[in-house]
Amino acid sequence: MHPVPCVGRFGDDGVGRFFADDSWEGRAIRVRFLWSAITPTSCRWEQAFSYDGEETWETNWIMDFTRVS
Repeated sequence: MHPVPCVGRFGDDGVGRFFADDSWEGRAIRVRFLWSAITPTSCRWEQAFSYDGEETWETNWIMDFTRVS
C-alpha cells in the first residue's frame, strides 16, 4: 500500500477535516479523517470511507488520545 496525500483544514468549529482519494479492494473510495474534541490533553481521530461520492460515510476507525503526565 502506498501513502495517499490528504487535503483539508481545521474549520472555525475546531474540527479538522482531511480528505483523500484511494482504493479499497480494487474499488475507488474517498477517505475522510476527522480531528475533533481537541483539548490541551486529549483529542479524537476518526477515519471513514465513502463509496458513493461522499453521499454517505462508513466510519471504520476511531481513536481517542489522552496525554499522559
